Amino acid sequence: MVRVIVDSSCDLPDELLEEYEIKSVSQRVYINNREYLDKVTINAKEVYEAMKKGIIPQTSLPRPMEIYGHFKQCCQEGNDFIYIALSSKFSGTYQLAVSLMQELQGQYDKVRMDVIDSKSGSTAIGLIALQAAKLARAGLGFDMIVRQICELADHVEHIFMVQDLSWLIRGGRISRTEGIIGSILNVKPILHVKDGAAEILEKVRGRKKALDSIVNIMEERIKDFPDQTIGISYAWDQDIAYEMRDMIKQRLEVKNFIINEIGAALASHLGIGGVGVFFFNREPDFYME
Repeated sequence: MVRVIVDSSCDLPDELLEEYEIKSVSQRVYINNREYLDKVTINAKEVYEAMKKGIIPQTSLPRPMEIYGHFKQCCQEGNDFIYIALSSKFSGTYQLAVSLMQELQGQYDKVRMDVIDSKSGSTAIGLIALQAAKLARAGLGFDMIVRQICELADHVEHIFMVQDLSWLIRGGRISRTEGIIGSILNVKPILHVKDGAAEILEKVRGRKKALDSIVNIMEERIKDFPDQTIGISYAWDQDIAYEMRDMIKQRLEVKNFIINEIGAALASHLGIGGVGVFFFNREPDFYME
C-alpha cells in the first residue's frame, strides 16, 4: 500500500484526511516566543486574534523528528510512501523532508519512497494529496502515482484575493514593490501561484469586483477540464467562501466543492480576510471523483 503524507499547509477537511488515511505533520507557529503546532495546539482563529492585537506570528518548519517518525513508521510496516510538500519557494520543508528520506533509503531498500515539491499550498496541496490517496486505494503502482502527482502539481491553479498585502510582504512571499498597491484605498489584489511562487495578477477596486475577477480567471483556466472538484479556502470569513461557491455554480455549473479554512501557519502569512479557489487546468491521465 502506498501511504500519502503531507504537512499542515495542506488544507483538507479532517474527515477526508481520516477517510483516506492521509497523515499530516504540523508546521510550527510562534506567538510571543511560544511554540504552537499548526492544527493541533493552535488554529487560524487564534492566529487572527493575535494579529488583531498587533502581534506578528512567526512560523517554522515541522519538527524533523515528526517527519522522520512518519517515514520510519511506514518503513517498519513495509509501506511505500510519498510526502507531498509545501512549495519549496514558500518553505524549506521540502529540502528537510528529502534529507530525512535519504537517511532511511539505505536502511530500507525494499520500501519505495519519494518527496515531491507540490509547487503549491493550501487546498491546492489538498486536491493533489486526495487524488494520490484515491489512486493508491485503487491499486495504482508507486511510479504511476508519483507521475500523476507531478503532473497535477504542474497544472494546479490558485486564484486568490487577500485583504492586506502587508502580511505577504513581511513573510517574504511577495516583494515590497508589489506590495505598494496595498496602501491604495479599497484595492483588492488578485494573486495566483506560478512555478511555486505567488504573483499579483490584477488590482481590482472593491470586494464584489474582486470576486467577479476570480471567477473570470477561473472560467478561462478551467475550460479544458470543467468536470472536477473545486477547492475553496477562506481566511476568517466563512460567508465569503459560500458566496464564492454560489458565483462559481451560477457561471460554471460545478457540482462538487471542498470548502475549508486555511491553517494557522498560512494564516500567519496571508493575514485576515480573503478567499481562494483551487482547481486543475488540465485533465490528468487518471482522475477520480
